[in-house]
Amino acid sequence: MKPLILVIDDMKDERKLVRLLLRQYDCELAEAAGAEEGLVAARKRTPNLILIDHTMPQMKGYEAVAEFRTDPALCRVPVIMLSSRKFDPCFKDYMSLQGVTFLAKPVQAGALVSTIGSLIGALAPAPKKPALASAATAAACRV
Repeated sequence: MKPLILVIDDMKDERKLVRLLLRQYDCELAEAAGAEEGLVAARKRTPNLILIDHTMPQMKGYEAVAEFRTDPALCRVPVIMLSSRKFDPCFKDYMSLQGVTFLAKPVQAGALVSTIGSLIGALAPAPKKPALASAATAAACRV
């Protein structure tokens, strides 16, 4: 069964970047445009891993993680917190949240994949899509 990774980030381009980085792996991605939307999505379908941005408008990443940790179905789901800030005063709040790993933005493909692997197991390569038939083969098959 493919692992489900929930990507929570208010920036559409950041979600797209993660999607592009992980498309070569056999995993399922769900996306949320904010922490509240991410909480709803995670409660509907428990992910194997949550990737969440630190800085979002209504609810910060650490506040959402604190909510995840109070939910029995989500309390053990590993979280990767993404941040473009090297140091933030809020980081001390994360120390009390277990199962949170930090990666700096812009996230590097190798670092992301190896961190995911260390948390939920190595991601398998995506299955190869069958090659399209050549024009000659397609022409020969026409009725």
